[in-house]
Amino acid sequence: MKKILVSLVLVGILSPVLLEAKTYATINGKAITEKDFESIKEEFPGFDFEKLSTQEQQTIINQLIEERLVVNAAKAEKLDTTKDFTNKLEIFKKRLLLDTWMQKQAQTIQMPTPSEEQLRQIYKENESRFIDQEGKARHIVVESENEAKEIVTALNKVRGKIEPKFIDLANQKTIDPVGKQQQNGGDLGTFHRARMVPEFSKAAFDLKPGTYTKTPVKTQFGYHVIYLESKTEPKVIPYDQAKQIILQEMQMQAFNQAIGIKIQELRSKAKIEIAK
Repeated sequence: MKKILVSLVLVGILSPVLLEAKTYATINGKAITEKDFESIKEEFPGFDFEKLSTQEQQTIINQLIEERLVVNAAKAEKLDTTKDFTNKLEIFKKRLLLDTWMQKQAQTIQMPTPSEEQLRQIYKENESRFIDQEGKARHIVVESENEAKEIVTALNKVRGKIEPKFIDLANQKTIDPVGKQQQNGGDLGTFHRARMVPEFSKAAFDLKPGTYTKTPVKTQFGYHVIYLESKTEPKVIPYDQAKQIILQEMQMQAFNQAIGIKIQELRSKAKIEIAK
């Protein structure tokens, strides 16, 4: 009994200090405290307000003040009760549930732990993949090889600069949803060679800047005609860096396979009817 009383006394003494969060500002009598930093910590895990300069702290506090003012204004206008808001909220909840489920599954998946010898062997067998190089290109993707050949024929007839004609054909012919919608001339921007599917990457980086593929390039997305604007000099990624990439790819593959099995199990237990 005496121990319980002592504990209660200690809680009574300590709780005001422990539970009272530091106030950094007030808006209409309502405090902005450390709890308001949660969204920042979510985005930047290493965030530490106390380690910021005075100017940086003031910037953060003013951002939180403005955020609170806008949220209050939105609530006053009852925007949180509109159909558009509630629909978006449901979409966000669904995505959050999917992410949470995936994270939970990841904790139960046995990830591969290859030996150093296995990693070196994979590196040796795939040296062409481990090249640090970036390029800037445009592409036209169509459904059939004949369509792609017709585009190449049209480009072959151009006298002078190829790029304007390529942009025009891309806007007319491409089935790439982004390029078609934006009418951007098939612009892919700057990309790393490892980020593209192998067939596309090899064809693009084999080109000289200012030239295009004379033979259609087949990928799972269709048949491509590629125009290379520029590329950097290739640099071999050393093994010490490449092995992290290899390991991540192996883990991602294991994760995708395990998730695929779990989803098939869910499908097998459910009564699914697809309307025709």
